[in-house]
This record gives sequence, C-alpha cells and structure tokens, in this order.
Amino acid sequence: MKIIPTTIQDSIPDNIKNLQLEEIYEPQPVAFTFETIGWKLLGAVILLGLIIASYVFIRNYIKNAYRREAIKKLTNNTTVSEVLVVLKMVALQSFGREEVGRLYGKPWLEFLDKTGKDVRFIPLETEIQNSIYKNIDVDAQVKQEILINSKKWIKSHA
Repeated sequence: MKIIPTTIQDSIPDNIKNLQLEEIYEPQPVAFTFETIGWKLLGAVILLGLIIASYVFIRNYIKNAYRREAIKKLTNNTTVSEVLVVLKMVALQSFGREEVGRLYGKPWLEFLDKTGKDVRFIPLETEIQNSIYKNIDVDAQVKQEILINSKKWIKSHA
C-alpha cells in the first residue's frame, strides 16, 4: 500500500464570502492635551521647585560673597602678615569676635587647622612666626604653601 501525501488547505478562504463581515469600528483617538488637572499640578510643582532652587542658589551666592572677595585679595605678591589679616577677617565674619578675636600664635593656627578641611598651618608655624614677629622673609615655596592653605581654608571653613 502506497501513501500519497495530500496537501492540507485552509478553510478560511472558502468561507470568507459566507461570513459577511462588516467594517471594524475603531474608537476615536484620544487627544493628548494638557487640560487635565494632573498636568497643571505637575507644572506648578516643577515651577515651585525651580523657584526654590533659584532662591537657595542666590542666597548661597550672596552669603559666600566674602569668600570670593577674600580669595581675590590673596595674590602671589601678598605678604604672610597680609594673608593672616585676610584669614582673620574671614574668621571674624564666619565665627564671630568672641571665638576668634582673642586667638593668635599657635592657638590661632590650631583653630585654622581645626575649622578647615585639608589645611595644615601648624607645620608652618615657625616660618609664620618668624615672618610676623622677626620680619624674616619666607621661602617662595613656603609662601606658596601658606597661600594654598589659606585659599583652601577660605573655601572650606565651616
């Protein structure tokens, strides 16, 4: 007995004429508008966030104006005593006269080390003392280190 393969045909093409299909009714497309209350609330929240962020930025910019002015005063031609005067003025403005006004010498340098981030004035104590009290000029490298520490302190003090 021999098996003859037959092809299988789909019955849909034959029945399509008998189904009497009608046109498909699709819903109207949903219009994308910003008329709902959620969009208005989102817009108000974003606007309020921008206003608050602007206020905080401007307030901090104004509050830190003394830092920018102090850094401008520190140049390579500035003497060590002038640098310390600028540091004292910044400290007085930030911490008040009661806490800073009476400090000098080693306690003053310890205060600077304690209140600044990554500043080291104590290792430079003898050079600073000699420059102020004995009127001895410091090396250019030491002076540069004092300037770098001073700028760091002005930018990072608490």
